[in-house]
Amino acid sequence: MTQQFDIGVHYFLSKDYAHAARALQLVLREEPQHARAWAYLGIALSHLGQAAEAEAALSRAIAISPQNGEAWFHLGIARSLRQEWPEAASAYRHAVALIPEDMVAWHRLGVALAESGDEPASAAAFERALVLSRETGRSPSEEPIRGRDLDTHLEEAGEKETGREARSWIDLALSLLSLGEEEEAMSAYERAFNLDPERARRSLFRPMLGLVTAAAGAPVDDGPSAPDDEGPEEPYRPRPVGPSRRERRPEVG
Repeated sequence: MTQQFDIGVHYFLSKDYAHAARALQLVLREEPQHARAWAYLGIALSHLGQAAEAEAALSRAIAISPQNGEAWFHLGIARSLRQEWPEAASAYRHAVALIPEDMVAWHRLGVALAESGDEPASAAAFERALVLSRETGRSPSEEPIRGRDLDTHLEEAGEKETGREARSWIDLALSLLSLGEEEEAMSAYERAFNLDPERARRSLFRPMLGLVTAAAGAPVDDGPSAPDDEGPEEPYRPRPVGPSRRERRPEVG
């Protein structure tokens, strides 16, 4: 059935998820212990909006291959689509334990923990994602780490996930600003702005930044002007207002 599995992967990589699911189901009828086929099937079903079936397939993949960090990651996404936030957080915790350098998984863990009401753990996960994004120079919304052989973006949940991630970065930015961590707060706000400019503009971050800036005696940066038709809008980059309370913020392990 190797050829049939390759056909399924070909459809999957071509984003033809319906044909991919059918091909992979044929493989699994003959080879029910094929962990990668279960994993690909689970992700294909997620793209097709079948979150419950996707979760079942990914759970099978994990039962066969518990060290498959990708399967844990996508199980977290399937659970997030059903708003099963504690269960999603549990899956993402397994993912980051197996792939600790995956900033996308760390950030989605932060989202799931925030939705579960665990704010301290959520902040720690977001900070870890922030540290990793600096090391790699990429945002969690961009292409996943090298070596990831499975698609990480769910088309049917794209808009919701983007809005939720932007809100999470804004929350982190406000928390950091309240702690006096201006530079890190501005970095988090920029990521929110790149994901959802309108949501970022409506947030309390810029008014709070103005208060902090005024208190520090530095000029106030009012942010970007209204967009015009001359070209694409640049992301808002607040002006630095001085060193933070701590010279170096400790990394979250």
